[in-house]
Amino acid sequence: MTIHHETREFLGVAAVFGSGVMRNVLAMVEKVAPTNATVLITGESGTGKEVIARAIHHYSLRCSKSWVDVNCAALPENLLESELFGYEKGAFSGADSSKPGLFELADHGTLFLDEIGDLDLRMQVKLLRILDKAPYYRLGGVKKVSVDVRLVTATNQDLKTAVQQGRFRSDLYHRLCQIRISVPPLRDRADDIMPLDALSE
Repeated sequence: MTIHHETREFLGVAAVFGSGVMRNVLAMVEKVAPTNATVLITGESGTGKEVIARAIHHYSLRCSKSWVDVNCAALPENLLESELFGYEKGAFSGADSSKPGLFELADHGTLFLDEIGDLDLRMQVKLLRILDKAPYYRLGGVKKVSVDVRLVTATNQDLKTAVQQGRFRSDLYHRLCQIRISVPPLRDRADDIMPLDALSE
């Protein structure tokens, strides 16, 4: 039996949509992308959450502007803060020059925060303030920075459980989850497996 599938490319990454459930996901992406709503993408590791995030930027009104992404679990807390918010020369040992943060680099574009569930509570507060359009300081800075960024996040964790356990702020969860897109695991997408295998060859 021939399985009809569709291959698309988002920001240089090829994606295959063969199963009905993934076609539904793509249809939702195309519907919500032109809005400025924050989007939370959930699903197990390896399901393609980053591809969906790239698709949101691809179909958004910000597609001609910057796409910036970072894995929150890949950086220690202190490095993540300086990466997100930037720093001024002399802000800490080794800060030999000023550096804009990822929020600044993504201004008027899209910032994708992967593994958002690993963000510590202090950083969650800072992120919430930015979502409230509050200007912020670079580390060591004296001049506030204002940005216009569309935020897309992803997690393989159950954030509702994290909220109940006190590991994730309830107010931040609701702000991030204006729109939620759930990416089903491959075991529920049998029609995607062969096209994906062919794509990786």
